[in-house]
Amino acid sequence: MLRSGPMANYADTRKIDPSQGSTLGDGTPNDGDRIEIGPTALAFAEWRDAGLELPNLEKMREYRLERIVSHIKERDYAGILLFDPLNIRYATDTTNMQIWNMHDFFRAVLVLPDGYMVLWDYKCSPFLSSFNPLVKEARASASMMYITNGDAIKQDAESFVGQVAELVREHSGSNKRLAVDKIMIDGLRALDAQGLDVQAGEELMEKARSIKSADEIKAMRCSMVACEASVKEMQDIVKPGMTENEIWAQLHASNIKRGGEWIETRLLATGPRTNPWFQECGPRVLNNNEILVFDTDLVGTYGFCSDISRSWWIGDEKPPAKMISAFQHGYDHIQENMEILKPGLSFKDMTHKGHHLDEKFQKWKYGCKYHGIGLCDEWPMIAYPDNYVEGAFEYELEPGMAFCVEALVTEEGSGFSIKLEDQIIITEDGYENLTTYPYDDALMGR
Repeated sequence: MLRSGPMANYADTRKIDPSQGSTLGDGTPNDGDRIEIGPTALAFAEWRDAGLELPNLEKMREYRLERIVSHIKERDYAGILLFDPLNIRYATDTTNMQIWNMHDFFRAVLVLPDGYMVLWDYKCSPFLSSFNPLVKEARASASMMYITNGDAIKQDAESFVGQVAELVREHSGSNKRLAVDKIMIDGLRALDAQGLDVQAGEELMEKARSIKSADEIKAMRCSMVACEASVKEMQDIVKPGMTENEIWAQLHASNIKRGGEWIETRLLATGPRTNPWFQECGPRVLNNNEILVFDTDLVGTYGFCSDISRSWWIGDEKPPAKMISAFQHGYDHIQENMEILKPGLSFKDMTHKGHHLDEKFQKWKYGCKYHGIGLCDEWPMIAYPDNYVEGAFEYELEPGMAFCVEALVTEEGSGFSIKLEDQIIITEDGYENLTTYPYDDALMGR
């Protein structure tokens, strides 16, 4: 029997799930003191109740590195140098002050054609990658930011790039075709000075990330269940008199307490602030008998983005008939555009086939009809017909791709917008909708 209180064994009390042994169902140590971040006991309990199968994180990490290496070899590159923190997360499954790292690049990863992987991390935290044996070296200082390097930035860039060039020579011989996803100007000039032929790494990484493994799909399902539980907790506390910020704060809190990570936007609005869409949540007070609209853009458990949108009627009267009609039109848009999805469907047909919005909703429709999804919004963005660019996306759907299906139904001057969005996985013979959160009965006219 597990003891509690002052006589409890530390080996038991530090466990994330005391009912489990030394490891959790995803293969990670059952230890709250561990270095790597991850889901909480609440998330694991909810997933168990939902009957979910957990991912094997070791296999997921191996798959991701294999994807990157295979794409390096296909393009005959000498390696790929990564600065984007989500590409670093994909390659290493490590995190370090992610939001700060998104605007101040202090981390970098070099993946070479033989699978050798080097991580440059914040000088005080090389231990953060010690749990992943695929990271062969952890070094310090890839920073090329003026705030930290000042007027010595050129010398610091040359020092870092010198290490990169040495590793490329050691593992890739005379091949100098190095892919890079994002880099500071002094770093790019230093790469040029080393005689390295810089290639577009963003394309490689987006293609590598686009096909999810079985374990990634399991992790994505887990993230969605945690997201929807968080959305439910937000919906449960909503009432007239609350500010938009108070409502949105609940989603943040619920995500974090399950082991989620952050929310990319502030897209929650009420009443007339829903039109035009894309106003961020603020101090406005929700009134009785008003619409509330949000887009989660939620980076949840295992670092996976769960990106769904819902529109709710808050009040004791029926919504206006015009609002119900717009909502039903958005619902049809989502359902019909999901139904066409299957392997082999061209991205061009995704643009031109399926449901078309009424003319009155065309001006302010969403910026895309579908978009890829994984650790964040990913390749590809599938445009509506009037924004289609010939030759930009000459590809087809493949099993393992993940998409969000979008609908923004809004009419200029109407005083409201409807935003709906579901997240799906392309399967061997069609698609699986990962989203189970119900549509609002009142807005459906029920």
